[in-house]
Amino acid sequence: MKFLPRACAAGAPLVALLLACGAPDPLQRSIAERARWNVTLLNWAMAQDGSIALSARVSGPVQSRLERLTVRIVFEDAGGATIDREWRTLDLSGVQRGGPQDLLLRLAPRPADVQGIGIDLVPAPDPDEIPYIVELERR
Repeated sequence: MKFLPRACAAGAPLVALLLACGAPDPLQRSIAERARWNVTLLNWAMAQDGSIALSARVSGPVQSRLERLTVRIVFEDAGGATIDREWRTLDLSGVQRGGPQDLLLRLAPRPADVQGIGIDLVPAPDPDEIPYIVELERR
């Protein structure tokens, strides 16, 4: 089972609001910049040892200076219940701006009951999620 990011569309209103208000706060500017990016799960496979290979497509605006992008990877069981989460920071230094690029991620072994994986960009992070998002550090 594959699913798309839950909050993909939720980032657009946030970006519009922040841009309309001028977003003077560096943290809010960084959150708005993150929300301009898109990360889509393409495919994933679990090896016999439980390790996971995940393929994702990343794209962002041509003018973006973002060097890193942190996503939350959600692991689900057959019933759709979340059984684990992992925060992963993607290195954007080799990603061409303006066009999509596919990335391969290797994840540590997980229990065999993982039946679904999703990627969530978390475009409007709660205050308790901000410490996990590397590109929002020192803001």
